Amino acid sequence: MAAEIAKMASTQLKVRAFQRKLYLASKQKKDFRFYSLYDKVCRFDILMESYRQCRANGGSPGCDGVTFSDIEEKGLLPWLEEISESLWKRQYKPQAVKRVFIAKPGQPGKFRPLGIPTIRDRVVPGASKIVIEPIFEADLNDGSYGYRPKRGAADAAKRIESSIREGFRYVYDADIKGYFDNIPHDRLMAKIERRISDKSMLALLRQFLRAPVLFTDENGAVTITKPEMGTPQGGVISPLFANIYLNDFSNLIMAKTPCRIISYADDFVILHRQPYTERQVQWFKEKLASQGLTINEAKTRVVDMRTQKAEFDFLGFTFKMVASRWSKSRTYLRVQPSKKSQERFKAAIRDIVKHRTSLTLSELIAKVNPIVRGWRNYFNSCGYPNHIFFKMGWFVVGRFYRWAKRLSQRRSKCLTPDPLKKLMQAGLELFRPPLLSPVKGA
Repeated sequence: MAAEIAKMASTQLKVRAFQRKLYLASKQKKDFRFYSLYDKVCRFDILMESYRQCRANGGSPGCDGVTFSDIEEKGLLPWLEEISESLWKRQYKPQAVKRVFIAKPGQPGKFRPLGIPTIRDRVVPGASKIVIEPIFEADLNDGSYGYRPKRGAADAAKRIESSIREGFRYVYDADIKGYFDNIPHDRLMAKIERRISDKSMLALLRQFLRAPVLFTDENGAVTITKPEMGTPQGGVISPLFANIYLNDFSNLIMAKTPCRIISYADDFVILHRQPYTERQVQWFKEKLASQGLTINEAKTRVVDMRTQKAEFDFLGFTFKMVASRWSKSRTYLRVQPSKKSQERFKAAIRDIVKHRTSLTLSELIAKVNPIVRGWRNYFNSCGYPNHIFFKMGWFVVGRFYRWAKRLSQRRSKCLTPDPLKKLMQAGLELFRPPLLSPVKGA
């Protein structure tokens, strides 16, 4: 396995150089249709890099129950060679995608459908994504931030913050209803065919879209359906399909209106310097309807960010106009973690640091630290999160303190006196390291 890992590291640079050539060619020739791509998907180095990326993302096994460990125990290289051969012989067919439903955070009783493909059906779409993503990356709108290289949700939040400061104070905060499940296959493929003419590559992409879906209900009954539209959330190439399909709408907003659109997958905001009229809002809906998409009215609204206390949530951040500390007549934009994000963080900590647990203090800290670190890194990149970091930090300390008090029937002194200092000495990471008292014996 060590030799295989070394080979992965050497192929990574080679694949990136190949992607760079495709990107530059696509950027320089806007109308060029790429005609020889399928053979690149079959290449061993491309499949190896795709496996490396899938392995890094992890995830549960698909309907066949095969895990990454199973593949590596039997031999990774022969497994990849078998996939490459099936692609060359045009014998590859996707297996069924396992459909599961996961609870929506902060929305009790609501669930989001998630598709879990087999590892084999992650590697082949991943290889296809490696090949075609640079072609479409050159065409994607500058305001699109979802699942793109070197871009992320925090970058989208920064762009919104800077746009509002520049004077784009009228916000159309929108959400597309069931976006991933309602993308029409024929229209999506028509958009893809603008840049790709390779028939074998197009046929492979259609196979990904039409892969059967397997669902097992509570009674164990299994149903297999063939989707007529949509692309499964959880699929490796699904985010790229979603970006390609919404790109025409984003380009239309930028070209035909003085507005600025910033999107992340199925969530987007349109910012304008002037108040929106009913006709303009209706025009947005009609253009999306022409693409076969529907606005989720319950999650869509227009916000006037000129007024005090006006606010909206996007990608876990709250954008709110608040009164200046020095002059109540003046307002400034405050960007901080939303209340929903705070509740999700608290729920994650409660799920680990609870009264009835067999974990030791060091084991609890080892589980809590990655959550704190991830939350801090995400929200520290934009706005003014210090006040919320302070609150969340003391919430974490409070959970540990209450856990320590219930270690036994007698009053435990595990974290007393000075629980904060003892937790830091035990290795707990905080959002903002406090200045501990320099007094001797404190």
